Amino acid sequence: MRGLVAVDAAEELVAAGADPAREVRVAVARGLAAVHAPVPEPLVPLLADPDPLVRGAALAALVATGCPPAYAERAATALSDPAWQARAGAAAALKAAAPTEAVPALAKALADPNADVRKAAVLSLPAHRTHHDAQSALATATRDPDADVRAYAARVAG
Repeated sequence: MRGLVAVDAAEELVAAGADPAREVRVAVARGLAAVHAPVPEPLVPLLADPDPLVRGAALAALVATGCPPAYAERAATALSDPAWQARAGAAAALKAAAPTEAVPALAKALADPNADVRKAAVLSLPAHRTHHDAQSALATATRDPDADVRAYAARVAG
């Protein structure tokens, strides 16, 4: 995969996205985010992958490819995925979405039962500092029950 990324072989990466091995599909998602000019469209099959690790990696790749409205909607919907890995990837993806779409979804993600999802939401919120609700969401996260989430929130809020 690294070789394909190094030579910007996006088509070959897309073809490898059908590999039966989960680890390969995860590497494809990460590779599609690392090519010279990443775009979200090749990630579509991986966003619907049956494996939560692949879905999470594909969602997280949207940070690098951009997260236009249709993808932001998918990411916001994925915040309800049963798998925490997909929810964490979705929260990361929203970092690259428009603030009006991202901030309300990220604020809700701060109540997720999984600390990794809440941490991903906290790390995405600073990208939307100009949105009026982003700072109050971060302030809420400074009272999170998880020490790591509180520390990240305090660091990015201050």
